[in-house]
Amino acid sequence: MTTARRLERATHRRGSGRHGGQLRESGLRVLWTLLHRGEGRAGACDPSLAQIAHEALLARSTVQEAVRRLEDAGILLRVPRRAMADGRWVQVTNAYLFQEPAQWRGASDTGFRSALDSDEKPEEGQGGEVLWEGSAAPAVAPERLRGLLEAVGWGSSATIS
Repeated sequence: MTTARRLERATHRRGSGRHGGQLRESGLRVLWTLLHRGEGRAGACDPSLAQIAHEALLARSTVQEAVRRLEDAGILLRVPRRAMADGRWVQVTNAYLFQEPAQWRGASDTGFRSALDSDEKPEEGQGGEVLWEGSAAPAVAPERLRGLLEAVGWGSSATIS
């Protein structure tokens, strides 16, 4: 929890218009709830979203967003559990696995910039390829766009029109 609070403080940017940092208050409350609720059946951490929401005093949708932020930070991994019901698979619950703090991803490189930072350009050798400058993106040939998508790992399955 202490490391999560440090991450929250480190990613909070005053004057950015955001309430909190990468995890926000709701993410810290959900993490605390998951860590301190005790082990469930067979030693697994598998409460429902409604149980987490009830214990953390948050709305279910807020818990979903907080879990997504915790996953994005690499703090926890959500493992969906499904069962067959009436001939189709239905999600029953999730199990949550926790990562060691040394394996957390930390802040996103673009998710927490302020509007003042958006005019800064990366220095040579520090950023990716600059695709355009100015306020409007130019038209990109579909072949060039496919190449860029493959370069970042999106593969050729993306539909480009």
